[in-house]
Amino acid sequence: MTTLISHFYNEQYLLPWWLMHHVPLFDHGILINRGSTDHSVEIIRKMAPHWEIRNSKVPDFHAIEVDREVMNVEKQVSGWKMVLNTTEFLVCRNGKQLFSILDTLGGKMYSIRTITMIDLPGYYSDPIYAQPLVKQRYHGVFPSDPKSPYIGRFIHRYRSGEYYAGRHWTSKPHQVLLHPVFIMKFSFSPWNNAMRVRKLQIGPTLPVNTSKNGMGGHHLFTAQELEAQYLSFASLTGDLRQIPECQALRLWQP
Repeated sequence: MTTLISHFYNEQYLLPWWLMHHVPLFDHGILINRGSTDHSVEIIRKMAPHWEIRNSKVPDFHAIEVDREVMNVEKQVSGWKMVLNTTEFLVCRNGKQLFSILDTLGGKMYSIRTITMIDLPGYYSDPIYAQPLVKQRYHGVFPSDPKSPYIGRFIHRYRSGEYYAGRHWTSKPHQVLLHPVFIMKFSFSPWNNAMRVRKLQIGPTLPVNTSKNGMGGHHLFTAQELEAQYLSFASLTGDLRQIPECQALRLWQP
């Protein structure tokens, strides 16, 4: 069995695209509600009625406790498992055959490289739900660029991923998967008011000692500081259609 695990908190804007994309890829999903007050739960029940919704036992967005919670969930399922945020889309030319490929390769854990999606200023209109989000955006920072602000996510069949805080690192033996498989992380894309609101809502849910323990501080910013972050990262963004490894995904063919 293949299982996707994710926390969510007021993700009604991205969830329709995220579910349309991942429900066909994974046999099962376990989505952990961290106190949503919008329509996230209703969207999941409508679009993925066979997936589980659980209530989080972590009241604040505490990085270590949140990761511990997903690792405990991992221990309850077998087969290939992956933990993603709602901004993160697993993209692969092979679809569900990816897991057969992983079986053939013989490893137990792989790091999937991340493409950080960042809109080119003034280039795009708002995306529509009638089309996959991954086909409506093609500007970002490819992971071969040393200036890329994010690194990979893991897919594995260990009992638990044994992640360090943030889930970008693990104590488990693993290797980077160099097939045309990526995580498209919609960090600053689509860059519109809905995504600005999404980013600004995270800071108030952080524990009060966040700045002291050095975790989660990257979620603390004003609206003006957030816009400045976007403009800074936007100076790095490029047309992914020009990169051979991205062309192999066949996402943006006419």
